[in-house]
Amino acid sequence: MTFGLPIHRAGDRTRAAARDRMARLVAVAAAMLICGSAAQAAATIKICSIDDRSGAAADTGIQSYNGLQIAVAQANAAGGVNGHKVEIVAYDGKTDPQLTASYATRCAEDDKGLLIIGGNPAAPAAAMIPVAGEYGLPYLMLSAGTDNLTDEPAPFHFRVGPRNSQDAAAIADLLVAQGFKRVAIANNSLPFGTDSAQASTAALEKKHIAIVSHQTYDINATDLAPQIAAIRNAKPDVVLVFPYAADGARVLRTMKQLGLQVPTIVARSALLETLRKLAADASDGVMIPNTIDPTRVDVKKYLETYKAKFGPVQPTMYPVLGYDAGEIALQVIGQTKVLELLDKGDLAGARKAVRDGIESIGKFKGLQGREGASYVFGPKHHHGSPDENWFTFIQVTDKGTNLVKPDIAAFKPKP
Repeated sequence: MTFGLPIHRAGDRTRAAARDRMARLVAVAAAMLICGSAAQAAATIKICSIDDRSGAAADTGIQSYNGLQIAVAQANAAGGVNGHKVEIVAYDGKTDPQLTASYATRCAEDDKGLLIIGGNPAAPAAAMIPVAGEYGLPYLMLSAGTDNLTDEPAPFHFRVGPRNSQDAAAIADLLVAQGFKRVAIANNSLPFGTDSAQASTAALEKKHIAIVSHQTYDINATDLAPQIAAIRNAKPDVVLVFPYAADGARVLRTMKQLGLQVPTIVARSALLETLRKLAADASDGVMIPNTIDPTRVDVKKYLETYKAKFGPVQPTMYPVLGYDAGEIALQVIGQTKVLELLDKGDLAGARKAVRDGIESIGKFKGLQGREGASYVFGPKHHHGSPDENWFTFIQVTDKGTNLVKPDIAAFKPKP
């Protein structure tokens, strides 16, 4: 027995040491689990911005991207989305459909993006639609106006800006209200131009307004005198132009050179500073359909925020579209189901939940539209801009440098 007691005590010490080591291991493992859970909860959410920021319609992509940055910065300053910081992964598609589609694929595969926001020019915007469908990647399209882009089936893409037929209806309503009866149309041969002209023709026919001349021109044509002369000879009391930036400036300059001085409406592309700078005083007096009301208090406040961060900006739809799309996305990302799936690491499930969340959001009040108007989304309604109470008009002044609220009463046929 004289040897048993020391052996027993040594065993106790061994077992105690083992228990201590086990406790430390459990504590370390628990700490690792806690840290892992915290890291997972704080995982960054990636939104891809894919748009044209250096091509012909660079203004649209730059301003929309800036608007998205404001929305995301405000969310991150408030702590992110339930603790998740939001990161924008930005790509310049350069108005190239193939490049744009490649960036959309990169967003889905390499960046692990939760959704895409972008798409102002129609052709590159359309190029992202099949990618969104293939990867189940929600895509909030901005100002691309071609009517059929959100036709069914539209499983994962939505439109924030208006479609061409809505611009056309707003223009037709204005012409009726102001007593115009003889309309001439000039449009370029690209999808935006032809689709806009077709939509306007249908809208004018419904209002029983005569189209006295319709001229389609090649976007690269340097001499537009034959088309503008044909329009002048038809004696219209108003001209509608559906161009991109450079060709739109050529149309307006040619109209001035040939003495065609009648009230003129140019499509939303005239909201682009590029078009108005190229046209200079030939653009003065031009009326443009727009979708923001710069007299709204919230719009004024937002434009001041934009100006403080990015410099002076004209009151057009483009700085607003990216912001509204970002706000829609952030609200949906904050839904419980989306966050639960993100925290589990189920990106595919989270993407689908974002799609479902946009469909279920119903009405959403953004900065587009007149006071009281709202976006409307649903399972079979992926085009958010409503037909009513949405459009305003704005007019060009000061040799194309400024956009101002027009005197609508003065916009009427010349005697």
